[in-house]
Amino acid sequence: MIVTIVIFAAVVLLLMLFRTVHGNAVQISSLVELPRSTEPIDLPAFLNLIDPAEERFLKANLTANVFREVQRERLLATVEYVRRAARNAGVLVQLGEAVSKEANSEVSDLGREIATTAIKLRALALLALCFLYVRIAMPDMHLSLLQVPTRYECLIEEVARLARFKQLVQVNRIIGAL
Repeated sequence: MIVTIVIFAAVVLLLMLFRTVHGNAVQISSLVELPRSTEPIDLPAFLNLIDPAEERFLKANLTANVFREVQRERLLATVEYVRRAARNAGVLVQLGEAVSKEANSEVSDLGREIATTAIKLRALALLALCFLYVRIAMPDMHLSLLQVPTRYECLIEEVARLARFKQLVQVNRIIGAL
């Protein structure tokens, strides 16, 4: 029985690893396709939701029951932001892999950087989702998710560098899609 559970867990872990590395089924081959393939994230709002000082403020100024209710709502909103970051990272893995095949070595290198950063962000986001669901069940538990938006910002900067390097006119539209 224990062997079966271990094998099942290993298979699930391998499937999660595969999904983390290869992203969603969305096929994207250029930056121009990015706006229709991603979901924008309001980073200031995301950062506000995970700000420990904001949580301390709410805890100090609300009753325990109201705080738990508000905190669950904030955590559910955070889940949505992290889910979007993971999905967008999956799309950017596809983009990075496509761009890494270009003949220009600088563009190819940027593609590999984007794919690598996106894979790391996606793995971090999937782990963060697990922790968030635990926090929703236990809102008083303290976990820091600051690495998710920080890595997401780095990924956006890499995509912006690629768009500027390729001299695309719609750089702001592309970045706005993230």
